Amino acid sequence: MKKLLFGLILIMSVGSEIKAQQDALYSQYMFNPFAINPAYAGSRNALSGALIARKQWAGIDGAPTTGSFAVHSPFKGKNFALGLNGVVDKIGPASNNGAMVTYAYHLKLGPGKLSLGLRGGIYSNRLDKSLLNFNNNNDIQNTGEVFQKVVPTFDFGGYYYTNNFYAGLSINHLLSSGTYKLDSIAANGSQVFSTYDRHITFATGYAIVVNPDLVFKPSVLVRQVHGAPLNVDVNFSVLFNKVFWVGASFRSSKALIAILEYNITDFVRVGYSYDFSFGPIRTYTSGSHEIFLGCDLSVSKRKNAYSTRYL
Repeated sequence: MKKLLFGLILIMSVGSEIKAQQDALYSQYMFNPFAINPAYAGSRNALSGALIARKQWAGIDGAPTTGSFAVHSPFKGKNFALGLNGVVDKIGPASNNGAMVTYAYHLKLGPGKLSLGLRGGIYSNRLDKSLLNFNNNNDIQNTGEVFQKVVPTFDFGGYYYTNNFYAGLSINHLLSSGTYKLDSIAANGSQVFSTYDRHITFATGYAIVVNPDLVFKPSVLVRQVHGAPLNVDVNFSVLFNKVFWVGASFRSSKALIAILEYNITDFVRVGYSYDFSFGPIRTYTSGSHEIFLGCDLSVSKRKNAYSTRYL
């Protein structure tokens, strides 16, 4: 598997193009939709912050590791929200780091609100060939070079939400494949390049309040990326006593996920998820781990403010 991961990087270094899911994958998307949809900004009626650390495929040398942070807030008496988020994503000798700002506009629509969000920023894509292991030290690709390119990126999303329901559609990397490339020239004259493909994501969920101490929340996420299989994530979570979430997900890429989230206070929550892969990769990894930390500081004293516990 280690050879496979490094082999994919080497494909890029000899003038081919990789088309796959490039953005980081999150198991706790239902507790932090802002990571995938800019229109979520401001929907919590709070100055909301989140930190996520993810270790994918534990036990595999060079497997993906991701760290991300986000903060967003509505403005009192206004219909818009602003947000900021960043991501550090690394796999083997390649890294993909981004920093983005978000503007979202909210308008009343029926029993809920519709938010439209635009996110823009930059990504830095880096490949350090000195970290690759070559069986033949005389390999023409064994140059020890570092390829790096900074490019712009833009995302757009729509998000409709009520007290108990949400549905969102986002399109990330609007510039899409072929519009810009991360390119350089290797020592042997071959071109090195990669592209960011559009990521189209749809997510929806509904909170079913059985009583004040018991809430069911099913949710679904569907992601499509050109050149990669359709990814479907189905989750069912239960909230006990307004403080403790327990959930399970099935991912079409052959993974089962266990999720726990605890509302430490009205303002702070912490979550953990464990992914168990039952595809061919299970032989090489003990699973994937993800830790989530969220914080909300209320910017509204309205009694009908949307619940930060459900959505």
